[in-house]
Amino acid sequence: MSTKQSKQTLTRNCPACSGVMRRGVANETVTFRGHSLTYEQPGWHCDACDEGVLDGEDNAFHDAALHEVMARAKGSPISPLTIRAAREAVGLSQREAGRVFGGGPTAFYKYETAKAVPSDGMANLLRLALERPDLFRKRQRGMIAAPHTSDIALIRRASLDDALSNIIRRVYPEEASDDLSKTV
Repeated sequence: MSTKQSKQTLTRNCPACSGVMRRGVANETVTFRGHSLTYEQPGWHCDACDEGVLDGEDNAFHDAALHEVMARAKGSPISPLTIRAAREAVGLSQREAGRVFGGGPTAFYKYETAKAVPSDGMANLLRLALERPDLFRKRQRGMIAAPHTSDIALIRRASLDDALSNIIRRVYPEEASDDLSKTV
């Protein structure tokens, strides 16, 4: 099987029909348990027959599409690509994400490959990580984080219990919050 490079197009012989295959993108459909997803698949595509050949990184597109449709079929509250995006936004490996978000060392491998479905709570936590990845990044060792001004405002708004409201008001009086915002 030879690969020839012309001025603009890479070509090779089709293993099925000996026709010409060109490097490009074709719409492919993947189906799992009655759910289908059509996506754009890069690879070698034959001009004469329906044959396609995937090289190296081309497989990542097929795998991602398959995992997406598997998650849909299983009723996942969040897609595997969204899970991966959240994990990568925070800068974590799959193993580290299992420790930071919970679920154990192989949870994120299973979520990202649709072998397991995360809970609704985990899905919401990951959506939050996409919006605010800074909340989930590792802190420097020995660094003690003082509450951020926005955290103090948040707990004031969320506090419905009178006893807790009184404690918060005394621990973080308005003036102290203003001073804290200047140092943070």
